[in-house]
Amino acid sequence: MRRLGLLSPLLLLAACGPGPARQAEICAVQALPARPGVDRFGVPPGVERQAQREGAVYGPGVLLTGRIGWWGRCPGRADTTDMLLIGPAPWALTKGGPRAHGRQVAYGTCYHRREDQRWRTVACRINP
Repeated sequence: MRRLGLLSPLLLLAACGPGPARQAEICAVQALPARPGVDRFGVPPGVERQAQREGAVYGPGVLLTGRIGWWGRCPGRADTTDMLLIGPAPWALTKGGPRAHGRQVAYGTCYHRREDQRWRTVACRINP
């Protein structure tokens, strides 16, 4: 009975995660070397407001708000990524920044575009 009690929260957590296809997409974006809040290159495309309105939003934890989903388990991600937005197609945005003593010292956005069957980072900016 005790095992069932320990297993229930794990099953609930697994049910909150993305499906296999979306998980693969999330992990592909997370694996890109761009670091939001640190890297600055390229010209950001004008998709940020549309992505914030229409994109699927993912974060590192399970939040019961209904708006931000858990991004699941990926083998690697930029150490500064706090949030991931996927959409509108073909875009994905990673947002976040470095921290010092728990306090965020910079914040930025990286823009990734799906081309053929892979993701490519096209720009990163530090937010003012």
